Amino acid sequence: MFRIVCVLVCLVSAPAWLGIIHAAPEEADPEAVKALIAALKDKDAEVRRNAAVSLGRIRVDSAVPALTEALQDASKQVREAAALSLGEFGPEAAKAVPELCQLLKSDDADLQTTAALALARIGSRDEKVLDGLLTLERSKKRYVQAFACFALAALGQRTDFHVEKLAVYLKDEEKDTRGTAAFLLGELGPQAKTAVAALTEALRGEKDNDVRQAMIEALGEMGEHAIKAVSVLAMALKEGDAETKVLAALALARIGPGARSAIPELVAALKHENVEVRGSAVFALGEIGPAARSAIEAVSQALKDQDADVRRAAALALGKIQGD
Repeated sequence: MFRIVCVLVCLVSAPAWLGIIHAAPEEADPEAVKALIAALKDKDAEVRRNAAVSLGRIRVDSAVPALTEALQDASKQVREAAALSLGEFGPEAAKAVPELCQLLKSDDADLQTTAALALARIGSRDEKVLDGLLTLERSKKRYVQAFACFALAALGQRTDFHVEKLAVYLKDEEKDTRGTAAFLLGELGPQAKTAVAALTEALRGEKDNDVRQAMIEALGEMGEHAIKAVSVLAMALKEGDAETKVLAALALARIGPGARSAIPELVAALKHENVEVRGSAVFALGEIGPAARSAIEAVSQALKDQDADVRRAAALALGKIQGD
């Protein structure tokens, strides 16, 4: 898939439907955090990179100074991981903004784009941030332009204009640019709701599986605003591979009651051999709520699933479907 997206995936710990049925994790162990911060100085670059990724997942404020210092690491991969992890902290990483602005000036496009993503997530509208992003928007590389458009939109700088520009990249001849545009529109979420039609059209004609998955995830991030994409998501659930089915089901779950027309495809997915497909389908039916009453019998059968997590999800889904 797209390299930067693959790095981001490292920060995700479990499928959405599992996150709902299991208790939230305990707070990070202080000693473990100290050990990870110390590991940012390890002689092995892979260890330093992994430590940076883990600190981004844990998000303990005391790690911000160390991650900021890691932006100067000799390894490009460590600098990228540190920048992405700082973005996970949001406004709490505001003190890292000056160093991230320096990365915007890098000659390396990957470092430029990771810095743009991090700054957008931190939410800084500092003049140096905006100037740096406007410069990136004039890059000769289209995917760099896409990240600049995303960050400017996220920071409220002519949002509709920049969302429209991102939507144009969905038709780019390069699959990485199309996939990146889809990923970034998803990052914007409801802010990019005006791109739902473009995403839906692009998904219908997209041949590359990785790009299709990025588009499906983006539509899911639009939530209820993606109601007009339900039919194409239902088709992806019906015809895609297992991973695509899971993503389509989760996107339909995010749309909620407006996805009721996809109930037949979700019910059919309850019989799939892949446990993730079954789990995400039953979760989606629960999120559709009372509008999914026609699926009560099928969800009740899921209470007998061989996988305990699917049974737990079914138990919760039945309560949502039969609730007020």
